[in-house]
Amino acid sequence: MKKFFRYFFIVVSSALVLILLLASIYRLFQLHLVSIHPDLFSQNSIEFFYINPLLLAYIHIIPGLIFLILGGYQLIPYFRKKNYKIHRFIGKIFLVLSAIIFSTVIVLALFYTFGDWIESIVTLIFGIFLLFCTYKAYTTARKKRFIEHSNWVTRIYFIALSVSTLRGIIGLFTTLGDDTLQSSFGKSFLIAFVLHTFLVELWIKYLSRKSI
Repeated sequence: MKKFFRYFFIVVSSALVLILLLASIYRLFQLHLVSIHPDLFSQNSIEFFYINPLLLAYIHIIPGLIFLILGGYQLIPYFRKKNYKIHRFIGKIFLVLSAIIFSTVIVLALFYTFGDWIESIVTLIFGIFLLFCTYKAYTTARKKRFIEHSNWVTRIYFIALSVSTLRGIIGLFTTLGDDTLQSSFGKSFLIAFVLHTFLVELWIKYLSRKSI
């Protein structure tokens, strides 16, 4: 049963990574389009909203794409054990990208909120927590506490994937209820963030081969 749940989590997480990669590429295309043809977008759309912090959005999304790819590579045991020097090199890049991404999350939460106050608070907590996880991943690696390091990196990557689950939850709220994208954004993010945090702690404690 434990083996089944381990593989189930891996398959679901891989699907979320793919969804987020495609969504990020699509968002980059939309942001480029809105920057040259803003008349094509509704003023209530998320693309139109990010015209002002456009550079910040690029700084957030482009490193995010690389983060998703490198994080997936880092968490495959075969590559980690076979190419330790490459693992260390990519790991350093991954943590730098994490610091950039979650710093921009904090700035966006403080100054550029698309939804309501719930979104601001959840996004701020999300950014601060994952920035803290990045710090812990770095310090535990420096101290050669590799099991702890691996668990902190796991938290970073899989809690970050809550942004992918967020899209599905928003779809449920807007389809089944009277919510708009803006009104559903905050509570959807809260549900996704809490769900992923719970599941990643479950993984670390019971399913991971690197549990403490």
